[in-house]
Amino acid sequence: MGQALDTYGGVDILVSNAAVNPVMGSALDAEEEAWEKIFQVNVTAAAMLVKLVVPHMERRGGGAIVLVSSLAGYMPFPALGPYSVSKAALLGLLKALAPELRPRGVRINAVAPGLVRTRFSAALWEDEERCQAVMSKMGIDRLGTPSDVASVVTFLCSPAASYVVGETVVVAGGAPSRL
Repeated sequence: MGQALDTYGGVDILVSNAAVNPVMGSALDAEEEAWEKIFQVNVTAAAMLVKLVVPHMERRGGGAIVLVSSLAGYMPFPALGPYSVSKAALLGLLKALAPELRPRGVRINAVAPGLVRTRFSAALWEDEERCQAVMSKMGIDRLGTPSDVASVVTFLCSPAASYVVGETVVVAGGAPSRL
């Protein structure tokens, strides 16, 4: 934070994108240490980062925050039990923070990517057979790209999204996420 303040004089935008998933498997099979690590990085760190930047945003007249959740927060992936739960928790964090931050001039929203071709999700797409099975189950015909998600994040951080507060944009190629 100090480096950002020294270099740029303040903070206007926060994109909270840090995540870990040290375990593949069901929620019931995960050890307590895995749950703790996943929630510490995926949820608690996001909440503490928001808490840290909001006063700086207020001093500058407002700001925009985007939490990076996941389609797994709406539709848990079978092999990603604890990760899916943590991403659902981020959606709850968004809903809790939006009414608190709005009067302070800070907009907070989220993006929920589906299966995107990144190193982080490689275990789901490197194996062609597994990838096709996942895509078939999701009802999509291609993997997402980082730029698919970045375009939405850019919009949510821009003045064009000034009337968008407390919302989650699903970027998942049409995979079902909610009603």
